[in-house]
Amino acid sequence: MPAIENRRWLLAVVVLAALVLGGSGMRSALSWYERPFPGVLVDPDGVVSSVGLPSWEGFQKGLRYPDRVVEVDGWRLESTAGRYRAGAWDAAVERAASEGRRSVHARVETAEGLRDVELSLVPFDALAWWFYAGGLVVVASLYVGAALIALSASPRGKLARAFASAALFAALFLFALFDYHSSRHLVPFFHVAYALVPMSFFTLALRLPDDVPLIARYPVFARIAHGLGGLLAAALLASHAMGWTTVALRSVCAILFVASFFFFATTLILRFAAAEGDRRRTLRALLLAMAPPHVVIALGFMLAMLGAPASTLAWFAIPALALTPVSSVVAFIRYDLWGSRALLSRPLTRVIIACMMVALTVILCSACAGYAGLPLLGAIKVAAPASVVSAALVVFALGAGDRKLFPARAEYKPTVEQLSEELTLVADPDEVAFAVERTVARWLSCERVTFRRIAVDAADGAGAGSAGAAPGEPAPRADESSGERVIEVEPPDASASELSLTVMFRGRLLGVLEVGKKRGGALFTSEDLDLLRTIGNQAALAMAHAHSYAELERRRREQAAAWRDERAALIETLAAEITHEVRYPINFFRSVFKRGSKNQSLDAEEVDIGCEEVERLERLVMGLRRVTHRKLERRRLAVEELVSRAEMLLRDQLGKRRIEARVSAGSRLRCDPDQATQVLVNLLSNGLDAAGDKGTIGVVWETTESGAELVVWDTGPGISGDASRLFAPWYTTKPRGTGLGLAITHRIVRAHGWLIEPERRDGTTRFVISIPAADVSMTAEDEVA
Repeated sequence: MPAIENRRWLLAVVVLAALVLGGSGMRSALSWYERPFPGVLVDPDGVVSSVGLPSWEGFQKGLRYPDRVVEVDGWRLESTAGRYRAGAWDAAVERAASEGRRSVHARVETAEGLRDVELSLVPFDALAWWFYAGGLVVVASLYVGAALIALSASPRGKLARAFASAALFAALFLFALFDYHSSRHLVPFFHVAYALVPMSFFTLALRLPDDVPLIARYPVFARIAHGLGGLLAAALLASHAMGWTTVALRSVCAILFVASFFFFATTLILRFAAAEGDRRRTLRALLLAMAPPHVVIALGFMLAMLGAPASTLAWFAIPALALTPVSSVVAFIRYDLWGSRALLSRPLTRVIIACMMVALTVILCSACAGYAGLPLLGAIKVAAPASVVSAALVVFALGAGDRKLFPARAEYKPTVEQLSEELTLVADPDEVAFAVERTVARWLSCERVTFRRIAVDAADGAGAGSAGAAPGEPAPRADESSGERVIEVEPPDASASELSLTVMFRGRLLGVLEVGKKRGGALFTSEDLDLLRTIGNQAALAMAHAHSYAELERRRREQAAAWRDERAALIETLAAEITHEVRYPINFFRSVFKRGSKNQSLDAEEVDIGCEEVERLERLVMGLRRVTHRKLERRRLAVEELVSRAEMLLRDQLGKRRIEARVSAGSRLRCDPDQATQVLVNLLSNGLDAAGDKGTIGVVWETTESGAELVVWDTGPGISGDASRLFAPWYTTKPRGTGLGLAITHRIVRAHGWLIEPERRDGTTRFVISIPAADVSMTAEDEVA
């Protein structure tokens, strides 16, 4: 809220100051319309001004800037504190006009010496008044409006403040320029503006469209520039207060004025040449809007400094001055250089444009009336109400024309909104087509509306064109979007289409919108085509959404079927895993039973292993109740005991061979004993199959910095087949293999949080199980219950 209030106060102050200064400048200008003057203007120091038309008598008699009037009708021009030298000139001219005299006698100091000149008194004509008085006030008002737009759009933006500052000082300069050479009520304001305008444009040039590196890194330079301008303005005001001449200081201001405008245009050109992409487009708009008029104004000032009449370039400078604030605001708004992110109101924009047209009408009518010899005030009184009435009639006529001749423009927003609401409720391509047909038929009075769908599979076949295009229609390009091109515009028979527009999405042809003739034979308008294209674009999005939804439904059904197949495969896999896990206990008990039939006694170790296998089978059966992976039950187990148990379960497969185990006596492992035994048995069984009758297998326990490694190796030929599928279920290279041993091993190892990797080293195939330090201990004291 404080920021908003501050902005309102700032805008209020700017508006009030503009009204006061603009009103004062306009009052001074009006007082000079048709006022007698001696064919030349002088500034407060009595110096002949370059402002004027070449036809004026002073220029015809050779007076040029910086000639200085030293005496008029015997009165000497002298400066005193608080009083201008030109005060005597103004009083002499006014006295001569009141006495009915037709001329004044002036003594002028020129480069060749003193000259006596007789100057006739003539009315200040309408052409000169509009060029140097009324026109400048109007242009200054445009600058004030541009500054207000900048401040209201982005009051905290650096660029907006810099632009507003330059525009306000330029407006102050223009408000006071004619008054400075005529009534002299705004001379102090002219001095301030004359000193600060160049510094403002120096700064603005370095901020368009963003700060140059120097200003961005050292913002103090911008403040220094304004500080120097303030010092120069203070010097001008002090010289006037002390009664000194300001010619030298004003020459400095004039040089800075010309330099700043040339610097402004040159900087824009250089920054445009170095820019790329969007930045280059932005700078191009600014360059075209702001550089040419400032170059023209700079040339006009340069010629004035050289003594040439300013009217030489006035024909171009005044229109350029009027165009600059308008085109600059358009460029700033179009590219949002102020960073306001404000919404551009179309009704408000139309009101502003209408007001500008009314003001332009009043100006042109008054200028023409004045040029024809009619009184200015009378011309304004007639032109002002006439222009307001004409503007109202134009607005009414435009609205009526839109309603009668371009109904699509009036129906544009409700039609698009209604179609959008309908399309959000449908997800079937046929329903989308029906919604589009209903919407078009609702606002467009035509004989037939048809939305012809194109099969997606056909459109996807040989590109987005030929497969889906109707006979006789040219195939649309792959990069074309819906509604961008009229496929057919021809006078066909009564059953044919008057217009056919493609409906495309990402280069894929989805349909063709066909519209018959208008009832009564009315012409189609550009607004009709724009609305049809918009509807085509919405139809393309909705049709693409409908196809995507249908595809999503199809994939959902496929996923459900795949899920059912996956569950069936999971049950099958679970059954196979159970079969695989009970194979070794069965083989162990078979060997025990065979020995019992031969009256061989069992030793204690065999009895213990048999009991443990029975318990493991019991736990397996209990786990089947949940049909899930059994939860790990970890405890500390000696690695030697784990290897010994696996060797006992593989006794029949080993025969006379033995497992070469290199395991330290104190090595202990934190694991689920049943599942760890299953891992070791699976790896050793695969090693026995790979090594053959004459091969060797072994187990190695090695400690590492990160924990330990349990390595199962064999002297077989190595891994055959696809190594990347080694741990995949059902993958095997054995003639009678199930493809589950390594898959089960991999699952158990991962469940423990370990890693397993196969490798070939020194003629052996190795399966390396990496175990973290948390699961490894070297002494029995480390065991935790």
